[in-house]
Amino acid sequence: ITLKDTSPNNLQEFQENVMVILEYEHPEGFVGFANPDYLSLEIHDSRLPNPDLYHLQPLSPPNHTISIKGKINIAIDAPFCFGNGNSETLTYSLRIQDNQMRWSNTVTTPTITVNK
Repeated sequence: ITLKDTSPNNLQEFQENVMVILEYEHPEGFVGFANPDYLSLEIHDSRLPNPDLYHLQPLSPPNHTISIKGKINIAIDAPFCFGNGNSETLTYSLRIQDNQMRWSNTVTTPTITVNK
């Protein structure tokens, strides 16, 4: 996967979602799962010890092995400050698991500043 865009990079807490655009390519089309309970998108806020996981819908037709590529638009819920300061910085690291249980490379956003 490749990180194409992140915006905004400077925002008021609770006010705006962070929009991330990823570009992906898989030679066999193994991106996303039909089972909505399977979580294959990992997003890790650099301020937290553990990542959050999300569901990705299948991006290729069922029971087909085809090469696919495209973009995924991700809206990350509006961040907020954890501490008592007037602002905090963070990055998000993202990766995707294919349906062969292999994780993609990890991409990291530029630094994002969250203001109170």
